[in-house]
Amino acid sequence: MDMRKPRRKAYQDVGGSHPSSPCCFSCSPTRETLTYAQAQQMVDVEIEGRLHRISIFEPLGIVSEDELTAQDITECNSNKENTELTLYANCRKTSNKGKKHELCLKHAVSVNLEHLPHPIFRVLESVAIENTLETPILPDKLYRYTERSAKERDKDVEYDLDETDQAWLEIINEKRQNEGISKVPANTFELLMDKLEKESYHKSRCIGMMHSSVDENAFCCVCMDDECHNSNAILFCDMCNLAVHQECYGVPYIPEEQWLCRCCLQSPSNPVSCVLCPNQGGAFKQTTDGRWAHVVCAIWVPEVCFANTVFLEPVEGVANIPPARWKLTCYLCKKKGHGASIQCHKVNCYSAFHVTCAQRAGLFMKVEPLRETGINGTTYTVRKTAYCEAHRPPGTQQKEPIKSFLQEENELKRINKDEKNKKRKGGKKFHDKMLEKNNMEPEHRRGPVPLLTVIQIPLCRLIKISSGVNLQKKTQFLQHLHSYWLLKRQSRNGAPLIRRLHSHMQSQRVGGQKEKNTKSSSVKEAIKYWQKLRHDLERARLLTELIRKREKLKREQVKLHQATMELQLTPFNVFLRTILDLLQEKDSAKIFNEPVNLKEVPDYMDFVLHPMDFSTMRKKIICHQYPSFLAFENDFNLMVSNCLHYNSQETVFHQAALRLHKLGTAILCNARHQAESIGYDPNTSMHLPEKSHAEGYYRFSWEEGKFVYLR
Repeated sequence: MDMRKPRRKAYQDVGGSHPSSPCCFSCSPTRETLTYAQAQQMVDVEIEGRLHRISIFEPLGIVSEDELTAQDITECNSNKENTELTLYANCRKTSNKGKKHELCLKHAVSVNLEHLPHPIFRVLESVAIENTLETPILPDKLYRYTERSAKERDKDVEYDLDETDQAWLEIINEKRQNEGISKVPANTFELLMDKLEKESYHKSRCIGMMHSSVDENAFCCVCMDDECHNSNAILFCDMCNLAVHQECYGVPYIPEEQWLCRCCLQSPSNPVSCVLCPNQGGAFKQTTDGRWAHVVCAIWVPEVCFANTVFLEPVEGVANIPPARWKLTCYLCKKKGHGASIQCHKVNCYSAFHVTCAQRAGLFMKVEPLRETGINGTTYTVRKTAYCEAHRPPGTQQKEPIKSFLQEENELKRINKDEKNKKRKGGKKFHDKMLEKNNMEPEHRRGPVPLLTVIQIPLCRLIKISSGVNLQKKTQFLQHLHSYWLLKRQSRNGAPLIRRLHSHMQSQRVGGQKEKNTKSSSVKEAIKYWQKLRHDLERARLLTELIRKREKLKREQVKLHQATMELQLTPFNVFLRTILDLLQEKDSAKIFNEPVNLKEVPDYMDFVLHPMDFSTMRKKIICHQYPSFLAFENDFNLMVSNCLHYNSQETVFHQAALRLHKLGTAILCNARHQAESIGYDPNTSMHLPEKSHAEGYYRFSWEEGKFVYLR
């Protein structure tokens, strides 16, 4: 709706007639007060001193400026008298009404033509309607965002001028102006600083100096634990290299840029000391009265707490510590009145020690969260337990003690004292060693200092990277700019001045930590796998051993069963096999075990017609070819006689045959009597029915190798 004032006075009420308008107004000659109900439904609009009331329920049309101009032309053509009056009122200096009317029409038409758009068209070639309608809709997968490469981003100027740069640039420009040299623009300064940063970054990557100076085996100095998670990572101060957990130091979110501990942030140049212990170094937080205290000391001292439990600062309650606690003597460092000590939790044990002394000595210190449910609801508390070395709980191992700075200093003094005792023997060499040790002591006492990764850029490279910049005395300015850039990088502990490069370093550090965690987890998984495999192999070995013993017992049982069956079915063969084993034992040289080798003795068959040996006799026993004991005895005698017949008396074989014959005869004689006493059936080789014998029938004795029965 166009709520502007009328463009011409012809729209006003002339002679009680109103022009045609798409919007109907109810005009009121006088301003009357509306009731509350009417005020909720009507809107008052004052146009040219007249008050119009519009109902909110009445639809209003929208009139554009072109339509309003066309309507004016139409009204001028339809109502000539009103138009002439209007033109006469507007054109007082002229007296010819016809000429005035023509001028007004020309002016209106010219205004209308100026605002009308000119048609623009072009002829399109014939396009098939089917192809236009069948245009496929591209899927969302084809739309993708391509990130700019590092080379493309290096072409942009990413460095932003800050207040320090602006102040330095103003000083330099003032000096250049005094010398009559043109000033350096801010854009040129940003360009050169950007090139210096990127040159240093690429050079450090080429020579392999982008690795972090953080120790991979670092642990949190508050909880002394080296494990970290995504929600509780270990942070490292970019100035003093302090390692703390997020939850242990009160850092809810990891900052994108550099992170500094409270000491480096609020007191970078002045060293701080803990009000609760005499030890230096560690994670500090400021107290409410402006002093400093270790975070671990504030956790363990009962009267001290944190005002904000999320950020763990400031430390309050130091004034609430009783005087008796300040007077306790630490049994580890032997200091009294230096800080507030805690005592052993063992009943009737009054050993006192500083928190940091106990932590460095490796004493048992444990913090446990407790959940208590009562009438008022569930409450969460923390139970802290610390014991001295004498009352350490059983089953807990002592942590490796950490040397304090005081112990290191005492050790250095002892070494210096020993060197002084050997001063006379050392002479000039001792003096050189002492100078070298004195030069090394400050580095030893300073503790861990982070390495700066700032690389100086030579002048030739400075000139090359600034080749596109035109400045008066450019070389001198580049040297000053390079010095300023080095100082600014050192003030940030070597951190890059461009956000993208700094975030890339942070991501490399986090990626290295993740890679380390992944590698350690994979090693742990491999160790668990091998332990499980070893356990399974041990169980398999034990099971195999049990199976072997079981099979051995089964084999013995089968052999026993076999022997029992043989005694029941073929007792005579068992008897002959036993006698043959006794005879073979007498042949210690094993001359008669196998048949004679005809290749070695080709003429043996010329002298011996029926060869015989123990193996042949055993085969005949297995094949049941001995019907009686006499046949077995004849084969034994045949074997001995063949050896005596073929070999002369001087040979070993002849002597062995005589010895075997002598011993075998006694064994066969004894076996013959035993076979007769047992009784075997020659047809079936089974036992004969047992006969009753007189008392003393089975008594016997050995006399000179002969078996004699005592009947």
